[in-house]
Amino acid sequence: MPVIGRRELWLFVAVVLLWGVNWPMMKMALAELNFWVFRSYCIAAGLLWFVAFNVKRGVPLALPREHWGRMFVCALCNVAAWNILSAAALTMLPSGRAGVLAYTMPLWVVLLSRVFLGEKLTPSRITAISVGMGGIALLLIDEFQALRGAPVAAMMMVASGLLWAVGIVLFKGFPKSIPTTTLMVWSFILGGWPLLVGLALFGHGPWLPSAPSAWLGLLFNVLVVFGFCWFAWNELVRALPAQITGISSLAVPIVGFASGMLLLGERPRPFDYVALLAIVMAVILVLRPTARRADTGNG
Repeated sequence: MPVIGRRELWLFVAVVLLWGVNWPMMKMALAELNFWVFRSYCIAAGLLWFVAFNVKRGVPLALPREHWGRMFVCALCNVAAWNILSAAALTMLPSGRAGVLAYTMPLWVVLLSRVFLGEKLTPSRITAISVGMGGIALLLIDEFQALRGAPVAAMMMVASGLLWAVGIVLFKGFPKSIPTTTLMVWSFILGGWPLLVGLALFGHGPWLPSAPSAWLGLLFNVLVVFGFCWFAWNELVRALPAQITGISSLAVPIVGFASGMLLLGERPRPFDYVALLAIVMAVILVLRPTARRADTGNG
């Protein structure tokens, strides 16, 4: 049996392309909007999308009582911490490439899933995470001086990746009988309130963008990222071993890097191509067709 089915493969391709393009999209929106304002729009949109979907399809919104504790912590990691820390850091870091600091997440997923989920650290996964994180380091090789100038922002971005990984591991603990869209509704409710508090305390500036590029960035997030991508990503998290999901997400910076060139005028350096090749190799290692029993079992 293949490691990844046809449905999961299409979801993966869609998430990689759309989430990768979203890095420059976010920068365009944040050029005009306070990040508390921007993220509050995103969370509100995501909640409305999933509530509307469940109501229209008759999907139950109830969450069994025994899962409330896990959901609360998961929502704080995946929704509150990720959205606040990544957006805040992105406004302070001088380079778009610094956003790939968030993609230390796969390293944390590999380690956490081994400890808490019992997933095996197979040779192919060890090789994949080593090669992929090497590629991430190459993408940042000439940004270290800039990152030293903004150490708090750099640490915030790394922290967002770590807490995202914690959320992924926790999310896998929900039984498959609970629909993903129901989990997303409660994720946005329980994880969205810190953003509303932040909006009330720190939100300022224009409430709507004026430039077409900023509008594009905002609309792309509220219509595409928080409508489709969050659902698709969490479907993958539930369908695949956490290590495979995490390592596969390394493909997102590739699209983010290419779209940054097209939309923001960033120019590649020679070793950027080496870095991207390393990340591609890492993704191929974990998505290649192999026996499920040999490479996806829990240990």
